Amino acid sequence: MRRIEPAFPDLFPVTHVMRPGYLAGKTVSLDPIRMGVVWQDASRRILPAAFRRPREPVQAMVFGRVALQKPEALQALLEDGSSVLLVLDDAGLKPGDLGLHGGPADGQLLPALPVLPPPLADSMPIPRGWKRFTWGAVLGLFPFPGAAAELERRLQRLHGAGASFVVAAPLLLTPKDRHRILDGCDGNGMEDQLENCLFHADVSRGLHALERRAGIVIRELGMEPVIPGMVPEGRHPRAVHTASLLRLWARRLDQSHEESSWGWRLRRAAAALERVPHDPQILAAEGNLRVIPGFDQWVEQFTLSLWSGGEPLEGAWRRWTSQGNGT
Repeated sequence: MRRIEPAFPDLFPVTHVMRPGYLAGKTVSLDPIRMGVVWQDASRRILPAAFRRPREPVQAMVFGRVALQKPEALQALLEDGSSVLLVLDDAGLKPGDLGLHGGPADGQLLPALPVLPPPLADSMPIPRGWKRFTWGAVLGLFPFPGAAAELERRLQRLHGAGASFVVAAPLLLTPKDRHRILDGCDGNGMEDQLENCLFHADVSRGLHALERRAGIVIRELGMEPVIPGMVPEGRHPRAVHTASLLRLWARRLDQSHEESSWGWRLRRAAAALERVPHDPQILAAEGNLRVIPGFDQWVEQFTLSLWSGGEPLEGAWRRWTSQGNGT
């Protein structure tokens, strides 16, 4: 195992990855750790000879192609009480291929389908063999021509197929990636539009617009906008889930308020809350939520509104969704 820091730690509650991380396949794929493109001719990565078990349960990301070659390592993680986000980077991968016949406990293993936008990937395979698991998707966002309409179509298809959660994050393309994408679309009549969006347009503004649109559609469809259950042994599911929502809203507050954002207060509280072994709703009912470090009056009110609605969450939602609309 290797400790990692994802490119978007607010969106991915993972601390470790099973080495070596991603393995290149026959098609272009997505690496959720760095939200980057893995091309078919990416450098060959060597599987370690031995698996080092973590000293305590962790929140781990495991790529399907690695788990297929090291199923005993995946089983060891689950037996030790770790929680696993399983990246389904092989469309043909089935639970039985990894020795997952009985099914782990709730919140211990969550399959996630990595999804790239067109023109990087025109199709989106549905992981039909994983229906007895709580599964979802990781969507890479980039303001390609027609990206908003395609995003909505894919979210609706994922919802119809039974996805419980979708994490939508900006796709971080290197200059080499951008040139390769443009070269790969030579002759399809979209070269000028692609060149503009890849090299000349305000990419950050387009990414924020797509992220907001994804958030709105995910809410309308009733899916989770965060990974809902990365719960290692010894932690409480509601504490972990609430911490994930606080981090998501920390990101959204930063996007809404920039330098004056109070997102740092939500991150500080989330870091303490996720390790609480008790149900935070019971602590709140007993008036003890503020004993958790970082839970000042405003953070407590924000957390309560996550559970039951109302302010200040609804005001934050209105501000976030209106960004870029002239309101």
